[in-house]
Amino acid sequence: MLGTLGLWALLPAAVQAPPRKRTCVFFEAPGVRGSAKTLGELLDAGPGPPRVIRCLYSHCCFGIWNLTQDQAQVEMQGCRDSDEPGCESPHCDPTPRAHPSPGSILFTCSCGTDFCNANYSHLPPLGSPGTPGSQGPQTAPGESIWMALVLLGLFLLLLLLLGSIILSMLQRKACRVRGGPEPEPDSSRDWSEELPELPELCFSQVLREGGHAVVWAGRLHGEPVAIKAFPPRAVAQFRTERALYELPGLKHEHIVRFITASRGSPGPLPYGPLLVLELHPKGSLCHYLTQHTSDWGSSLQMALSLAQGLAFLHEERWQDGQYKPGIAHRDLSSQNVLIREDGSCAIGDLGLALVLPGLTQPPAWAPTQHQGPATIMEAGTQRYMAPELLDKTLDLQDWGTALRRADVYSLALLLWEILSRCPDLQPDSRPPSFQLAYEAELGSTPTTCELWALAVEERRRPYIPSTWHCFAMEPGGLQELLEDCWDADPEARLTAECVQQRLAALAHP
Repeated sequence: MLGTLGLWALLPAAVQAPPRKRTCVFFEAPGVRGSAKTLGELLDAGPGPPRVIRCLYSHCCFGIWNLTQDQAQVEMQGCRDSDEPGCESPHCDPTPRAHPSPGSILFTCSCGTDFCNANYSHLPPLGSPGTPGSQGPQTAPGESIWMALVLLGLFLLLLLLLGSIILSMLQRKACRVRGGPEPEPDSSRDWSEELPELPELCFSQVLREGGHAVVWAGRLHGEPVAIKAFPPRAVAQFRTERALYELPGLKHEHIVRFITASRGSPGPLPYGPLLVLELHPKGSLCHYLTQHTSDWGSSLQMALSLAQGLAFLHEERWQDGQYKPGIAHRDLSSQNVLIREDGSCAIGDLGLALVLPGLTQPPAWAPTQHQGPATIMEAGTQRYMAPELLDKTLDLQDWGTALRRADVYSLALLLWEILSRCPDLQPDSRPPSFQLAYEAELGSTPTTCELWALAVEERRRPYIPSTWHCFAMEPGGLQELLEDCWDADPEARLTAECVQQRLAALAHP
């Protein structure tokens, strides 16, 4: 009924991907909101569609098809903005993602080979198993024994669940008798009772897909917002991030502003918890630096605002009767930093952030997180992980200070990315194309072993051009700042507050 899309045959044989770069089919249907052109370099592949795009900072292609009355129409094809789960697939295997109108379903795929988004092998017809609104399949002859095994398994699972509930109740009773603290509440309890549904909240387009959530652009009461949508299985991650955003003292111009929490879903997908956040239309720092260069003043503003945001996160403080604990971000990357309208930075994505041990006595209502060594050693994007996280030598005795120092290492790599796109630091005022930290040495998708060999064993860091030393300021000021932030010895690194002071001194020598 639905054959494969024969787009591969339309591609010219001469189009080939250079080493370490992914090449994908590019197409955008008329009327599609948003564009993926900025995620790659469009190549000349003939006068008509499909065109070809060479990915700038991912090895992943995507495709979106609209299935209507057994006919599939391609909506978008191009490069993903990052390598996410699912990109390792060599073929395009579409899965249903949204229901834009009655009688139509949007299918998407991600894959990691050249031109893999040109074809899909099969889309199920409307109403078939696996599509929203479908009926369950009929039991075929010979399946009864499997049904019996499934029912037996469900029965055993029910017994285990009942036993765990009884054990939990006995444990709570014992804790009350001994006067000790009660165990943490079960994160699987019905989260939907905690959250309102906002009928006026509208979803428009996907901005980014991650391991635990999908970020959408949308509107609330007519105002643009960002919507971080979690699937029901990621309720624990939602609760952790929401608790941090709702800290009374966590309000700062260089931290993404939290608006509200809700529940809902785009289309027929299962309802899940939502975080509604401030929208920054200029996108991530990575996206911005790919498209723009910035003079010395603008580059310094970005760098200083980023350091101010991190210093605020790390700081434990009382202000106007409100207590804010110190917080380690643990996933500081140029994808998780957004650009505000004035060109300054706002730190977002607190999904891996941890509340740090306090130096002063926190109030009784302050959030607490009971951390084990495995949780503390967990970190975010590999490229920006500090050496002590790569080789598992983080100081667990003083893990609050150790995680702050690991954040400063990540900050140094982001400062290097910002300064690398400043024309005023180049002898010919022409900065090179944007590259992520270590991309020149290891390419766009380095492995943990490659990063360990480079950053830990060889102690190498991103290249600092000699022209940075001769800029009109204290000689060597930039190089010394970066080296004091990404030092191999964590104890030798600056604090985020010191980085902020150094950058402010460069702004007003």
